[in-house]
Amino acid sequence: MKRAWFYHRTAGWEKRARRLRLWRVDFPWIDRKDYFRIRLLWKADVWRMPGNGEEEMMNGRWSACGLVVLLGILWAGGSQAVEPDSLEACRAQPFDAKMQCYQRHLETVLQAEGTEQTLTVLEQITVQDPEALREAHQLVHHVGQRSFARYGTAPLALAHCRDVFWSGCYHGVLQAFLSSLATVEPQHILPLCPISETVSAYSFQRYNCLHGLGHGLTIQFRYDLLKSLAFCDALPGSWDRESCYGGVFMENIVTFQQAQRAQPAQTGSEHHHHEATSFLNPQDLLYPCSVLNEKYLRACYLMQTSAVLTFLNYDFAQAFTQCARVEGEHQTTCYRSLGRDISGYTLRDAVRVNELCRLGQADQIRQCFIGAVKD
Repeated sequence: MKRAWFYHRTAGWEKRARRLRLWRVDFPWIDRKDYFRIRLLWKADVWRMPGNGEEEMMNGRWSACGLVVLLGILWAGGSQAVEPDSLEACRAQPFDAKMQCYQRHLETVLQAEGTEQTLTVLEQITVQDPEALREAHQLVHHVGQRSFARYGTAPLALAHCRDVFWSGCYHGVLQAFLSSLATVEPQHILPLCPISETVSAYSFQRYNCLHGLGHGLTIQFRYDLLKSLAFCDALPGSWDRESCYGGVFMENIVTFQQAQRAQPAQTGSEHHHHEATSFLNPQDLLYPCSVLNEKYLRACYLMQTSAVLTFLNYDFAQAFTQCARVEGEHQTTCYRSLGRDISGYTLRDAVRVNELCRLGQADQIRQCFIGAVKD
């Protein structure tokens, strides 16, 4: 019973302080100021001059009762303090403020009810707000990051994620885990996505973990793609490595897109190039795929059209022209990547998908449809 130690007299402050700190983790609504109030009340009990055994026991009990009353008051105050932002009020705000408001709301739900309910709330938000749907992957990344903070370990946090909104919860958990390490070595990543009785080697759940690992490595290494890909190469199987590569390329592009949205529109030589990454190039829209080793090309081209479209301000006809520059079998991959992006851009509107895919020619159209359907 959590309250039992209130009534158990210990020899000194050190033991009590350690227990109080642990207890505070279980009840995070206790803010820093209230935490130190409790410490002072508790410490006062330890400093009492000992009387006879009965008097000393009563003093300890009265202090315990005082703590229970104080914590009850703080519970009531804390419950009011964490009242989430009204979703209606969030929707009424400008875009950036609205997304921040949604993040605060999701954090509140996560703290009170856990990751599963938070993902359900995010699904409800996106049904009512098309802009939130477009940003859902970033919002669910945020949920994953905060889930790692809430549960304390990557395996436990991952167990609470679901594969909604392109599995961003898994990505966020692994991003937060790697960022928590002082240094990252290959031995740190090898045990992160294990095979078990409930998770098969090629399951979607394990793919999400490996793909999320690629995201986390890229952020951890400050968008050094070559270093991130080299860490993916430490994974034992080709499927594992390919899944990790995809996360690396996706994170590189998503961060670039976020920076683009945050900057005023620029053209020509003033085209903004996000300073966090040198692995995209407005002069060669297929870079870095155009210069990488063959083993990375499938994963690279499977994401590259997202960068191409950003550079071209979503001129889909021109994007087909860029894919036509790709040599060999990876040209098909590029067209399918474009189909996936068209599906996301149109929010899976079948009529618009059909219209935009038909900007291509012959087999380009077919591959575009395949990519859209797979999205």
